[in-house]
Amino acid sequence: MRHSALVVLCALAITGSAQTTFRVMVYNLLAFPDPIPVNRQDTLAKIIAYHPVDLLITEEMLTEAGADLVLTEARNVNGTTRFSRAAFVVQISDPNSPYKLMQTLFYDHEQFTLKQQRTLTTSVRDINVFTLYMNDVDLAQTMDTTFMTIYAVHFKASQGAVNEYDRQQMAEVLIDDLITLPPGSNVVVAGDMNIYSAAEGAYTVLTATGAPLTLRDPLTLPVQWNANGAMAEHHTQSTRSSPLYGEGAGGGLDDRFDIGLFSDALMDGTNGSQLVPGSYRPLGNSGTCLNYNITDCSPLQTPYSVLRALYYMSDHLPLVFDLSYARTVTGVPSQPHTVSAMTLTGREDGTVCLGTDAPGTGMLRYSDLSGRIILEQQVRFGAGSTSFISPAGLPAGSYVVQLVTAQHTISLRTLLEP
Repeated sequence: MRHSALVVLCALAITGSAQTTFRVMVYNLLAFPDPIPVNRQDTLAKIIAYHPVDLLITEEMLTEAGADLVLTEARNVNGTTRFSRAAFVVQISDPNSPYKLMQTLFYDHEQFTLKQQRTLTTSVRDINVFTLYMNDVDLAQTMDTTFMTIYAVHFKASQGAVNEYDRQQMAEVLIDDLITLPPGSNVVVAGDMNIYSAAEGAYTVLTATGAPLTLRDPLTLPVQWNANGAMAEHHTQSTRSSPLYGEGAGGGLDDRFDIGLFSDALMDGTNGSQLVPGSYRPLGNSGTCLNYNITDCSPLQTPYSVLRALYYMSDHLPLVFDLSYARTVTGVPSQPHTVSAMTLTGREDGTVCLGTDAPGTGMLRYSDLSGRIILEQQVRFGAGSTSFISPAGLPAGSYVVQLVTAQHTISLRTLLEP
């Protein structure tokens, strides 16, 4: 396969204000840490090693001991000590329920400070609210930074009018709280919403327009989500065609349950942070495994070893997305990197050659022209050196290639020819 560069970025200096990119994962961990299969924290660690994140929002945490397992054996591993978790709050809603499922937040405390956490009660289970601010490198001098509020949710499951009503009631509790925030706030509402279509009451409540603070879905999709092959790449449950060891749901990937909604400020970038276009997706779903196991998905986008880890970890796929921040935070070098070149070679094996004038790490992404991520690989590069990444099996066509680092995103368009 031969690469022909349509646009080549040469002698390009990125100057002015530095930028930070935060990576976020939202994941229903399926009754964690119930021991089926055993040691799922190790499985989670493999998934996060493949797709590192700065913020991890989880659902279905059964115990504080489980939250500690995630922190110590999936987050702070291999010498890392920069992750903390929010206080674990045992479910307050429906106190007589014998089966309580909690949401938890894990965050990089070098980049974020957790200013406040609150709990909203509903008839089913809690909605956990976390307000963080970015640890801007100039915070001590300017006393100015950017805040973000995260609503971690897990709405009532299953079809039927009663369950739909319960989901709508939970959404109304959330919106009643949301409208008390200042207009223009950075807000993320994310979790397992168990919503089957855009016509459901819960979804229409969450995305209603006209209020000073409204939420938007980054995807424009058909009204019907359940079992709709036209949106197969957006389904998040179930990773399994049959329940594994009798746990979780089966039926294969055919539901869009795990959803992130964003305030206008985050969608438009008007308050210091913005959802990175094209970054929002269910990890591992290439759109090729409708009603099948996640392990039946094409390994072109995600290695089979990661698909297998996703299969054993949970019946849900993690939802991932990136948020850009207009400035630099502590824990990230404050001196912006100057990228002198990004070039594509003409090697027959399809190698991409990356050149920079400063060392670092980043994610190399191939997206089609609609913005759908086709392939993602983590890369390391040195000053003045070249890294070689071979995306074997990519079909011929036009692609947008992005290098995403902690400070910058650089893009170019390339044509892959047979």
